[in-house]
Amino acid sequence: MNKIMHLLSSALFTGFLCAGSAYAETEGGSKEVAPSAAEKRVIQNSIDAVRNAQERAAIESQSAVWKMTTFLCQDAARAVLKKRGSGRRFFLQDDQPESQVFVGPDLLTGRGQFSLKKDPMQWVPFTWACHLNPKTAKVVRFDVTPVSKAADVSASQPVCKAKELYLTVDDQNGAFNGMSHSGTMVTLKNAGGTPCSVPAYPVVELQDNAGNRLPAVRQKDGATASDIKNGQPQGKAAMTLPEGGEVHTALRWVSGDVYDDSHNCMTATALQVKWDNGRQIARVPVQAHLCAPAHKNAEFEQAPLSSAKAAP
Repeated sequence: MNKIMHLLSSALFTGFLCAGSAYAETEGGSKEVAPSAAEKRVIQNSIDAVRNAQERAAIESQSAVWKMTTFLCQDAARAVLKKRGSGRRFFLQDDQPESQVFVGPDLLTGRGQFSLKKDPMQWVPFTWACHLNPKTAKVVRFDVTPVSKAADVSASQPVCKAKELYLTVDDQNGAFNGMSHSGTMVTLKNAGGTPCSVPAYPVVELQDNAGNRLPAVRQKDGATASDIKNGQPQGKAAMTLPEGGEVHTALRWVSGDVYDDSHNCMTATALQVKWDNGRQIARVPVQAHLCAPAHKNAEFEQAPLSSAKAAP
């Protein structure tokens, strides 16, 4: 038992995650995590390499998204965090539930924190996105965006005003399209003269021609119930947007009528981003076709705001 605890608590030095993780949730319940065949093979080989049977069993009991994060993304995270001043200690998870999200076999997202090398007592929170090649199980890119809490630098920055931000959408020449899915990259650019802060998860709404909000909500995959308002996580963390700086979030949705003849599809002609408790609103034209099961809201995946612009 001591060896099991030693392995799981080794997160303090190796980045292993020592608490349970959540699946990406939808209104109908948890979505099944489905790594690719190559990803399953790499994960199983890593687990099989653990000699102690009890330790191996303890690892096997962890969730699939935990295993993917630990065995597929961890090394890539270490290299990126080191460049940002991280010491040996980091977690790809925070102390809140549902801080690791399985978006698909090509993408995991979440929240984490690392200890500064120059000051090991200081921890820096961040959001992350691990982009994978499902065919090879290798990391294509690992994105890290430091975010702030009450005592962090961003807290001293004023909230970005909608009139100071330039909102655009880009389908990146169909890079999001395939397998009855579609999506777009949303970009916020600080066109004002001073740095300001925006939440890592601003509220995103899709609207029809008349400006009415469509029944489309963000998947509840990264927030606790207390953080959800009108189907959207409010995002307690903030991030600084420097003058001229840009942040991006990838949105994905089901675009094909694939739900057992439900024919519950809708077309959006505008996208609206809200923050600061709805006091700041930015709007931009968009062309989006979304489908959902019968009598259900459509859902879209929304990654945390990041400096990464390339489509996952």
